[in-house]
Amino acid sequence: MKKYLIINADDFGYNDQQNAAISELLSKGLITSTSVMAVAPEAEQCVSLDGNKYSVGVHLTINSDDALFPWKSLTECPSLGGKNGLPANGKELTFGAKRKDVRRELEAQYRFLTDKGAAVDHADNHCGTLYGINGRRFYLDAFDFCAEHDLPFRFPKTSGFAERQLGMKLPSAALKIIDAIVHQGKKRNVDMLDDLVSNPWSIDRIGSYDALRSYYLEAVDSCIDGITEMFLHPALPIDEKISPWTKRVYEYELLKSGDLLQRAHEKNIEVVSWKIFRNIT
Repeated sequence: MKKYLIINADDFGYNDQQNAAISELLSKGLITSTSVMAVAPEAEQCVSLDGNKYSVGVHLTINSDDALFPWKSLTECPSLGGKNGLPANGKELTFGAKRKDVRRELEAQYRFLTDKGAAVDHADNHCGTLYGINGRRFYLDAFDFCAEHDLPFRFPKTSGFAERQLGMKLPSAALKIIDAIVHQGKKRNVDMLDDLVSNPWSIDRIGSYDALRSYYLEAVDSCIDGITEMFLHPALPIDEKISPWTKRVYEYELLKSGDLLQRAHEKNIEVVSWKIFRNIT
């Protein structure tokens, strides 16, 4: 079976630095798709993308990264923080969110993009909150949403992503949970990835640009048969300090170099976008 690779930039709309980096990478053909975070403060800058030229997804988000400056849900449902903003505390989301409110929020984020002319061709998720990792079956709401709008969803059918993120082989019970989630997607005829790749490490563990580059090049080398998505969060620098943001800067530099595209070419891996996903599934 042939190997395909999608290179996606997440968090379009996060801030000016993220937007500038992703816009540049898209225009130069150095990434194949992006996903827009409708609740983020600079999302308005992103929604006018030419849907006939670029592959654009909705980055479904039901949590905030920062408790001090939370993103506002588009529905302001009380169980999703209401006017106070989306919860940054995982427990608050796990024990407080109602599935009907989650489903409403997903729809509102999609409509935010489509009402402004964006041609949405896939859906993915911020921080894995729709993957069942919080003990909630929000993945059912994500699959129902994707089925209704005929969108593929970022969920891998194999266990490699979870094992790489956790740095361990999964026990049989966890593998059965993944299989059960995949079954729910297939039951609804939602297309999914064969594998998913992203670097899970903090900047302290990564240490250097070269280490990050090596991680992703090795990931390209290890692509399995079928469709793999590699997602990164490229951004321009905010300042010169080494901080968690530096990882995003390194990812921008890596994508700008074109090294991932070159390695894929060397390995006879076809680089594609979400736009043609159904043509190869």
